Order: sequence, then C-alpha cells, then structure tokens
Amino acid sequence: MKRKDCLFCKITNKEIPSKILFENELVLAFLDISPISKGHTIVIPKNHYSNLEDIPNYELTEVYKEVKNLATKIHKNLKIDGYNILQNNFAAAGQVIKHFHIHIIPRNYDDEKFRIKIPRTQAPEDELNEVYKILKF
Repeated sequence: MKRKDCLFCKITNKEIPSKILFENELVLAFLDISPISKGHTIVIPKNHYSNLEDIPNYELTEVYKEVKNLATKIHKNLKIDGYNILQNNFAAAGQVIKHFHIHIIPRNYDDEKFRIKIPRTQAPEDELNEVYKILKF
C-alpha cells in the first residue's frame, strides 16, 4: 500500500535516492537530508499510513523495534550524549510529510538545537476534572 504522490513512498520505491541505514520487508530507515543534528535519522513503515492513528499495531511494533536498535547504534557509534525520539501527527503538531515517520535526533549537552518547553505551573483542578471526564474510558 503506497501513494504515488508521497515523498517517503518514493524513497521506499527507490525513485528518490537516500542514505539507507536499515531496511527489511516492513521498515526503512534513512538519514534526514535536512538534519537537526549529525546522524538525524528517519524511520518509516514501507507501507503508507498517514499518522499514528492509521498504522496497524503489528507494523507500529516493528517500526519501534528498529527505532530502538538504530537509536542504540547511533548513540554508541556517534558518541553522542543522548537523543530525542520524535513523532508528529497532523499539521498542528508539526507533521509535514503525511507518511507516518519517527525521527531519531542525536543530541549533545548544550547543543542548542531545540528545547521542549514544559510548563511548570499546575493546571487548575476544575480544568483537570473536565478533561478527565472527557478522556476517561
């Protein structure tokens, strides 16, 4: 299942060259051509799924197994201090290419590449209760 207009599907079909780091029947990993840092890697299912909500659990598991393997190798071989695993869903969250993918972003102390700003103020109890009632299944 692939889409002719999808950049990542074109990479899996070898229509667009890429620096492939890993490939099996379900998963492909390659270096990002616009890396946040040296070794920035993209891991995708070979089948086309737009986002996390669409990918079957079995394929999601296989993709994340390879994310773990690759992240471990990147950490060791590039001698980095750490890494971010990032996965965006929908444009509002920063998803640009509508093919499910996971970023492995190598990081070093004080690299100033990006910082996730986590609010340090506690949400009001009534707001938490409202969201809790909506989301509790």
